[in-house]
Amino acid sequence: MRRISPKEIIDNVPNIQSVSLPQNWFKYLSNEKSVFNSLYEWMLDEGEVPAGYEKGLHNMTYVGEKLYCKLFAAEKKRLAKKVKLKSEELVEAVKWSDINSGPKTFIGECVISGDCILVVPESSKEKFEEYSFEIYKRENRRLVKNIKNNAAGATFYQWLIAQIERPDRVGDSARDAKADNNFPKEAQYYQEIEYYLSKLGAHSACIESLKQGWLEYSSQYPDRIKPYAWCDECSKKFENHFMNLTLCEETFEVNILCESCVKKYSSFMELIEIPLSQLNQEMISDLTESYTVSEYEIEATISKLKLWGILPVNEVGTVYFIKSTISHEIKIGFTSSKVSKRLSTIQISHPYKLELLAEVPGDRKFEKSLHKKFERYRLNGEWFRPHPDIISYISNLK
Repeated sequence: MRRISPKEIIDNVPNIQSVSLPQNWFKYLSNEKSVFNSLYEWMLDEGEVPAGYEKGLHNMTYVGEKLYCKLFAAEKKRLAKKVKLKSEELVEAVKWSDINSGPKTFIGECVISGDCILVVPESSKEKFEEYSFEIYKRENRRLVKNIKNNAAGATFYQWLIAQIERPDRVGDSARDAKADNNFPKEAQYYQEIEYYLSKLGAHSACIESLKQGWLEYSSQYPDRIKPYAWCDECSKKFENHFMNLTLCEETFEVNILCESCVKKYSSFMELIEIPLSQLNQEMISDLTESYTVSEYEIEATISKLKLWGILPVNEVGTVYFIKSTISHEIKIGFTSSKVSKRLSTIQISHPYKLELLAEVPGDRKFEKSLHKKFERYRLNGEWFRPHPDIISYISNLK
């Protein structure tokens, strides 16, 4: 576990008080009160902290790891004499002895080194919490970096287990996987793991955590993901050149179907077919404009194809703003190709002349953040009312 020095804390938090215990302090401890409470009483009696700190002193006191071990050992010795406990029972008793009043030994997930005593006054509490959070973020970045460096050549399961200490949804998924002896450790495809969890009746939040972890893994190691697709009808696995994205012109339902299932459905309904081997994300997004396919269904399809390795997880390109010169509605979109080419494609299906207002480097995530930002002005899909808020935003970009 990472350690942080008392000096670094003192240098970054104003007015923090440092206290030192005399060498013979432990010799004169009473067996009638906890060592922790004896520590606070000594600090108050000797004027090491200002009067008036009695009630909240335990919440303001931080000690180094070395000193805490001494305090813990002294409390263990005291309880051994008082209640006649041994071994594990004694250790548990110490943990529960004044459990809410023991001094803290961590800041931002880092253990404090040495045998120091630090008291954080109320005036410094906000700054101390900010600094603690900065340390936490720094350590989390270091952890992620180490994971990336050490995960080369690992299976998804091995990569996932390396995330076990992360305080997020990926960490939750890692802890669940480690606790499950039957988890498909050698699985090479996302769908295999999702099928396994679904059979167990896993909660939707568990599936979402798995998706988040798999997409992060795919983003870091795209070469390890072999593109395969699963038919929405027969659930069989196929290489992408044997699969099609289909759209029913009557119901506007989007599916991923194998060639056999396409033939079956084509016998009684009109289907628009796009081979997965020719598909890109813009072609899918265009279905919201050319046909009244819901944006939710489009997003679900794109997400599924990313998990399968059919579409790239990280797609870098340009976020653009296009305006209709007659209706004045504004489209906020993304393209991984040239904006001029994208403009020409959109113009074919638009009744009025279109004008490029602005473009800026970005990705799909940035595009979606703008859609959310201007959600109340949305007309349909990626088209928005020409509200002054949007016009102002575009002017600032220019």
